[in-house]
Amino acid sequence: MEKRWCSACGRPYDPNPRAPRQAYCSDIDCQKARKLLWQRTKRRTDPDYHQEQLEAQSVWREKNREYWRNYREEHPEYVAINREQQRKRNRRRSDSSSIAKADTSSAWPPRPGLFCLVRLSDGEATAVQSWLVQLIPIGAIAD
Repeated sequence: MEKRWCSACGRPYDPNPRAPRQAYCSDIDCQKARKLLWQRTKRRTDPDYHQEQLEAQSVWREKNREYWRNYREEHPEYVAINREQQRKRNRRRSDSSSIAKADTSSAWPPRPGLFCLVRLSDGEATAVQSWLVQLIPIGAIAD
């Protein structure tokens, strides 16, 4: 049987005759790479599998609520590296002062500029009304 080149490590290997489409050698790291590629592809192409994985992860997190807290306490080097990486990400952002979750509101007051103001429906079926407005700061308002 002819040798093949492993898709993960690039080294030649003798394929298993019972696996005609084998593309990875039997090295543990190469098998992990094969499995990771399969999982990523499966999540992208199979919505049911993707949803099941999300639910399984959610259940695991509920059962292991203290996992990351304990991990950080036991691995201070991880915490230090993670903090440094976050500082680097913050410096790359244009507005490094606002680090927030996606479900939080934006900073107030908004930056000056042109905005589209849209009237939200109050239950009646009417045509959408919108206005183009320009916000210009006029100074601080005393409390």
